[in-house]
Amino acid sequence: MPSLFLIEDNAPLRESTKMLLELNGYEVSDFDSGPPALEKLKETVPDLVLCDIVLPGISGYEILSLVRATTAGRVVPFIFLSALAEKDQVRQGMNLGADDYVTKPFTSDGILSAIKSRLARAEERRAAAELDHARYQERKLEYLPHEIRTPLSAIIGGIGILRADEKRLGSDDIEILDLMEESANRLERTALNYILYLSLSAGHDPFLSTIPVEAGVLVASLATGLARDASRENDLILHTVETPTHCGNCLDRIVSEVVSNAFKFSPPGSKVEVKMSKAEGQLTLTCRDHGLGMTEEEIAAIGPFKQFHRGEREQQGLGLGLAICKAQIKCAGCHLDFKPLESGLEVALTLPE
Repeated sequence: MPSLFLIEDNAPLRESTKMLLELNGYEVSDFDSGPPALEKLKETVPDLVLCDIVLPGISGYEILSLVRATTAGRVVPFIFLSALAEKDQVRQGMNLGADDYVTKPFTSDGILSAIKSRLARAEERRAAAELDHARYQERKLEYLPHEIRTPLSAIIGGIGILRADEKRLGSDDIEILDLMEESANRLERTALNYILYLSLSAGHDPFLSTIPVEAGVLVASLATGLARDASRENDLILHTVETPTHCGNCLDRIVSEVVSNAFKFSPPGSKVEVKMSKAEGQLTLTCRDHGLGMTEEEIAAIGPFKQFHRGEREQQGLGLGLAICKAQIKCAGCHLDFKPLESGLEVALTLPE
């Protein structure tokens, strides 16, 4: 049901117009002046605005300018209702960005036709804008991976060639090579995560595979490798089950992120529990740590380029990991839940077997 704002100080006309519009399937919020309508606009953006020009306080022209400023990026048709039919008033309204101008007294058919026409045009503009955005995203995804990965591959390959002749290098040279390699690898991971997030957000998975994988083997390999990288092999509690799944992508990326975070944000010596179970055709994996955890508010705010307490924890990267995990969960039967604990965090991933 399309929502309309009706701003008209003539009470009988406002009430009769509202009734007409509601009888024809519109949801109407009516106002006798601009300020209450602009206040309501902070909470909800209508599909169309009908507004008188001569109003108490601020004029319809001023309301139009404020609506346009408030709804920047949204297509909200604006129709003036006024007894002022002179050409200069019409021109002034159109110059400010009004979409149409209905002269009072108007007929039922006249105002309904104007509203229908402007809503249809707005929908066409929205569809065109979405298509332009989709094409822009496709162009980014087409060129960005090649333009980033090609020079990075040359850098990483060049470092490898230099390492092949390490005997001729001094200790300072080797230290510089180590720093260069670490930085190049970090840049590659960051770039690939960014490209992956863009792809998933656009509805594409560049690494999608429907080949079934052995879930227990994959989880064990990932978890033990991450524990080893964190020098915390003794902190890992691992329990896996043997079962195949077609959602290897979800499992791989989400386990990599949440288990890595569990080690990163919990103190050495505390346990990180990675456990799997299966029942009634579903596979459940939980990762629980005893570290910093997350609040309900932080969990609700998970999104791209968000890192909580970055300054205090000296975090690196773009903050895309958990956003990628959420974007990854699009398969039927896949669910990802975060549960704050008194000490730490529990993440549960459910997949179809």
